[in-house]
Amino acid sequence: MSFTSALNSKDFVVTAQLSLADLANKAALERGAKVLASAVDAVQLPDSTEAHISGIAAAAILLQHGVDPVVHLNCRDRNRIALHKDILGAIALGAKSALIMRGKAIPDSKKQGVRSVFDIPALDFMAQLQKLKQDEDAPLNTDFFVGATGEVFDPSPDWTPRNLIKKCEAGANFVQTQVCFDLEVARNYMQKIVAARLTHKTRFMLALSPLPSATVARWVQDNVYGALLPDEIVVRLEQSKNPAQEGIDVCAELMREMAEIPGVAGVNLLNLGELDAIPTAIAAAGLASQD
Repeated sequence: MSFTSALNSKDFVVTAQLSLADLANKAALERGAKVLASAVDAVQLPDSTEAHISGIAAAAILLQHGVDPVVHLNCRDRNRIALHKDILGAIALGAKSALIMRGKAIPDSKKQGVRSVFDIPALDFMAQLQKLKQDEDAPLNTDFFVGATGEVFDPSPDWTPRNLIKKCEAGANFVQTQVCFDLEVARNYMQKIVAARLTHKTRFMLALSPLPSATVARWVQDNVYGALLPDEIVVRLEQSKNPAQEGIDVCAELMREMAEIPGVAGVNLLNLGELDAIPTAIAAAGLASQD
């Protein structure tokens, strides 16, 4: 089952992110995909500031092994011509979905004369893709899913998700958020999303991770933009005799809870420790992929 068909047919979708910065070669990528393949509906390929294999090349390798990739494309590194070429290249290879994002600022330590591009905003590029879908001669089929990013936070009573409304109007088939371990905030946020009727045509996915230790959890709190990670989870990891297993248990518990939140279509799991922890957490949550 592909990511797009899973979003259309399943109550709750699970994907996992395979960090390309950690994979030195094709063999390492294949090993990582093999670990995740039977547990998830798709493998997401992030687009970072690290020098690593391109997401398009990685997608081609995954497709050869029957794994459905979600290719991430950021506007930071590409002008509109490069974005069009990459999206058409991904489609030609057999990819059925892509996450379009602005891209984070390049850290000063990595710049060394490198310039951000930002030729076209992510929202505008998504709107162009929507127009391509409507063109009879375009290679971008209507069943190709375009994703956008969103940020979970605790909204005020009068908050209206104007930016997300624009993204959905621009053709976003799914919206993917940052890491969120805070169920109360997630519920409040999704209540507003549902009230705005955005879930009628767009699927919303939250992000989690099986945290391997309290040290990693604190690092996430301090370094991952927008991360919502309550201190009580850090305390659970600190007090556990087996922090890695505790992190898996926490992730599984939260996945089960998120599957019950109205409007949440699934989760994307980040790898912040051992890759094997991801399928273990999915199995513990009772959410393993079924073709």
